[in-house]
Amino acid sequence: MRLHGLWLGVVFTATHLLAATDPFVGTWVYNIQESPKPTIQYTIKDLGGERYALTGSTGVTVEVKADGIPIKTPSGDTVSFKKLDEHDWEMVRDDGQKMVRTYTISPDDKTLTLHDVFDEPENKHEMTTKYGRLTPGNNIFGKWQSFSMEEKSSGKELKLIITPFGVDGLSFSVPAEKHLSEMKFDGKAYADRGEGDTGGRSSSGKRVNDHLLQIDGLANGEREDSAELRVSDDGKRLTVVSRPAHSSAVFTMVWDKQ
Repeated sequence: MRLHGLWLGVVFTATHLLAATDPFVGTWVYNIQESPKPTIQYTIKDLGGERYALTGSTGVTVEVKADGIPIKTPSGDTVSFKKLDEHDWEMVRDDGQKMVRTYTISPDDKTLTLHDVFDEPENKHEMTTKYGRLTPGNNIFGKWQSFSMEEKSSGKELKLIITPFGVDGLSFSVPAEKHLSEMKFDGKAYADRGEGDTGGRSSSGKRVNDHLLQIDGLANGEREDSAELRVSDDGKRLTVVSRPAHSSAVFTMVWDKQ
């Protein structure tokens, strides 16, 4: 019993010291203005029979019928797609966080506008991205590349909460998205455990140094994206740079310590 008590004391002391010294531990607030906007390519193909192939920022292609009926993708998300009128289409995606996307084509068929709405109980996030045509085509069909992006958010600030997990691991929580990832940096995959996380998703990471982490996001065991998390030398800013496994797009999110 005495040895057991001493062991617990060592564990609790080590965890307390980790919380006090680890620069990642704390509450971080998303800074929309300071986060660079990515360049994204998007391809939409008409497969015939009201079936369409959509290839977005992740580089993964989803084939769906424009009947508004949700289908499950290989990664476990649900997606539906439908035509609203001659110039507007709508997709609804749920990967634990629901997004409604409206596609609007300009009268000259040269500009495609995607308006995304993420409506959470405590936060409404909207993103409007404009694309220019890269290949010939009509309506929304063809290959596109983004040239502008605007974000706005209302309600509570989007927060990332990082706390110690065990002796040498970290827990990452985004309450607005009901996301929770707890991991040790041993190269093993740890299942995402939040109420908003879809089944089959997990994370694996390693600590490069005190201020730099490398984390892979996995879907059913296959790498979905890779991210570098870097805390500034003064400990006040966290920059997350994420790269999808099947795309050249680079996404950067800047977080300020609260």
